[in-house]
Amino acid sequence: MIDATYRIVAPPVDTALSAVDMAISNRIITLNIVLAALAIIFALREWRKTNSPIPLLLIIGGAITNLAEPFVDLNGACWHPIIGQSAIFENMGRPMPFWLLTTYVCYFGILPWLIYRAFSKGATRRTMWLWFLVPVIVDIILEETLLGQSDHLYVYYANQPLKLNVFPIWWAASNTIGVYVSGVVMTLFASRLTGWKLAFVPFCTLLCYAASSGVVAWPSTVVINSEFSPLVTQLGGIGSFVIAFLVVHACTLLIAKDAPQDVRNMVAGKLSQA
Repeated sequence: MIDATYRIVAPPVDTALSAVDMAISNRIITLNIVLAALAIIFALREWRKTNSPIPLLLIIGGAITNLAEPFVDLNGACWHPIIGQSAIFENMGRPMPFWLLTTYVCYFGILPWLIYRAFSKGATRRTMWLWFLVPVIVDIILEETLLGQSDHLYVYYANQPLKLNVFPIWWAASNTIGVYVSGVVMTLFASRLTGWKLAFVPFCTLLCYAASSGVVAWPSTVVINSEFSPLVTQLGGIGSFVIAFLVVHACTLLIAKDAPQDVRNMVAGKLSQA
């Protein structure tokens, strides 16, 4: 329901974490720490082998990207309960739990590295489309599992489009483009990121995710924070995926090894002038 004072959908502030939620969050933290530790070990080995710290910096960037979550949650109507929560930081009235930070390290840190690694070796347009599906599927499986097993670990409220079961899958489009475009940007500019310019790398995914949350998520956030009919609501979610597909298509034209030659020549020319 639209709040009469602030004219936005009010979050369910009275929800509280249960013992089940706390147990799940502890398991998430443990799993994510193990995954992050393994990723850091491999990133350090790659640094020694290739003399490039980019993989490690992308993993660090996953943690930094967590700073965007309060903004994303406010627009997309996601709520992490305050009651019973030990937040690591709070912004815009949104408390951010520690388990979410560790998840960001893995999803927004490891996945951009894997995409960058795959694309930097040369990828066809088909391969690039398949890599788009990887973060989408990971996000859907992860969130359907967490939301299905927990009580109120976090809540999607308001007029959410494209609910698969309990997870509104338009979020997967927005989340994925943040990850995906970060990998593409690294593929395009990694050779030029040396010295002080490496300071850009940890913030790359944050910037890409913020852009995705404003562009890809826009049709969905419009219907979420309004009282449209069910049909218009679903069209908003579909619109987010349409924009995501257009972004992926543009990325394939930029770096796919089987992209039209005139486009590849143009991109190479622009990069050589940069």
